[in-house]
Amino acid sequence: MNALLDQIRAYWQERSARERWLVVLGGCVIALVLVQTTVIGQIDASALRAEQEASQLEDDRIRATRLATDIRAVQGGLRAVEARIRPGEKTNLLALLERLATTVQISKDQLESIKPRQPGRNQKYPETGVDVRLRGVTLDQTTRFLHKIETSESHMIIRSLGIRSRANDKSPSPLLDVKFSVSSFEKRA
Repeated sequence: MNALLDQIRAYWQERSARERWLVVLGGCVIALVLVQTTVIGQIDASALRAEQEASQLEDDRIRATRLATDIRAVQGGLRAVEARIRPGEKTNLLALLERLATTVQISKDQLESIKPRQPGRNQKYPETGVDVRLRGVTLDQTTRFLHKIETSESHMIIRSLGIRSRANDKSPSPLLDVKFSVSSFEKRA
């Protein structure tokens, strides 16, 4: 190792002052390039990653704000529905639907059937459902009946609806055959 240092000293001594300054300046330039590529390059890469992460986090924040607004709206709707469902109140759908049908002037002949459906499995809000068939009703009777169901004090919803016009119907107001499912819920205390 000492021999190598002696050779470097001898080389240095043989050079003029101008050549020595050029070697020192060249060494500084090389050191500066090494610092630039290693340290500053890593800082730039880190800054770019941080900028991309900040942009992603801002997008996530905007998405979370939208979701929070949507969740609040759904929760408000859920509270409104829960307020309409009374604890422990079990609605007798068969009797209620028959009563609503008579209020919109649907006769017992037109109310072909009301059959219970398999109950729902929700433990907090047990569901009671029925399938209803109407035969030979007008569009006006149908819409008024469906409106009465949807706006009744007992919270009921119409799950499915099928309407067919009657074949060979020559009446001025076409008659319809209607089939739909209605569900009612109760709230467990």
